[in-house]
Amino acid sequence: MQRALPQLRLSRLNGGTEAHARLDALMAIMTSLTDTCVLSRAGMAGLDAMQSGARAVLAAGGTAHPEGQRILAVLDKQMLLLNASPGGAADLLAATLFLDRIETPYLAN
Repeated sequence: MQRALPQLRLSRLNGGTEAHARLDALMAIMTSLTDTCVLSRAGMAGLDAMQSGARAVLAAGGTAHPEGQRILAVLDKQMLLLNASPGGAADLLAATLFLDRIETPYLAN
């Protein structure tokens, strides 16, 4: 509610596609979530990599910008090498999209 929904809506306002807005919302969640899926597979080093990588994507302007896309690709490769999947963040993204849909049902997703 404090990170993902505002980021989702900001990315939309900034002209990003719906896919970019949703990825940016995922990144916002990943910046601070203690994702137990990542922790169980990659430990604190994996969690730190996930959080710092997600912060870097957003700091580069998000996934709609070329630099944000480049950093996201690096983060993706890093997570794959660590066999770490941010499943907890994905669950929270689903909840975010549900809340967004309830609050703004007129949006075509």
